[in-house]
Amino acid sequence: MTHKPLFFGMVAIATFVASQAAFAHTRLETSAALEGTRVRNYVNISHGCPPATARKPTFGVSVVFPNAINYTPIIGVDSGAGRTFTSNAASTYYSPLAGIAVMINGGGAFPTGNLKVDAANNKDGFWAGGKYYDQTISTIVQSPFYTSAVSIAKASCARSVTFYPAIADVCDPSVPSTTATDEHVLYWSPIPNFSGVPGQPFGTAKGDAARKIPVGPKYSNYDGYDDIDHTIPGDGWNSPASYKVNRNLTTNPLPAGCTGNNGAGDDIYVYPSANQINVELPVYEKPNQTGDLYWN
Repeated sequence: MTHKPLFFGMVAIATFVASQAAFAHTRLETSAALEGTRVRNYVNISHGCPPATARKPTFGVSVVFPNAINYTPIIGVDSGAGRTFTSNAASTYYSPLAGIAVMINGGGAFPTGNLKVDAANNKDGFWAGGKYYDQTISTIVQSPFYTSAVSIAKASCARSVTFYPAIADVCDPSVPSTTATDEHVLYWSPIPNFSGVPGQPFGTAKGDAARKIPVGPKYSNYDGYDDIDHTIPGDGWNSPASYKVNRNLTTNPLPAGCTGNNGAGDDIYVYPSANQINVELPVYEKPNQTGDLYWN
């Protein structure tokens, strides 16, 4: 498998842009919506790779939303006492089970990109890139996509469903993830460290008490580190973007007998499986993770 230093099939061209946007991490432009609502959305890359005093320009982004058809996401339920792992199927709480995010061709900062799909062509996310953007002055770089019209299951007690995509902002596409540090790529990684999740607590070999990062095994290959030994947590460690779908209590009222959060309903949290992140976060020429490998 050959690593492609040109990443996304484009020659690197430095570009400088200005913005008065607030300094923040990589997040979604619209982070919450009412169920049944299709939203034109954006991934907002708010800063480049370290050091903070001279942020490196961003060259591309890779985005993966949870898929509950060909993968098994990690799901947490919060009824008022904190998140607890459930083995209930995702269909217990929401639909569709895949295709939560679909890229938009054109209108974004990057000149090229493609979908990410599973074996059955369900759309799980996208990548975009091919152009350097200077971010030393907190410039936001946007990639457009649609968030689907998600419905909350009528029989469930869910009052909300929050999805956590896995996002990688690549600053140096010539460096593969196995040797990369925060100066080459930033991961905004969903790591399900809550009660009952098999294998948790996920962490690093050294942990970080100040940041409440435990000593433990990694969750995925893209948890985020700032050293080449992959032992020191990086800038985006367990700092995922999120997309929350709120139940329409007028058209889809809670069933009788729901007790979570003093009768207001349960909050559901959906994380992509580690296997899905490992398979789909790398950037390939073709949507189904085939063809030339541009970055992994």
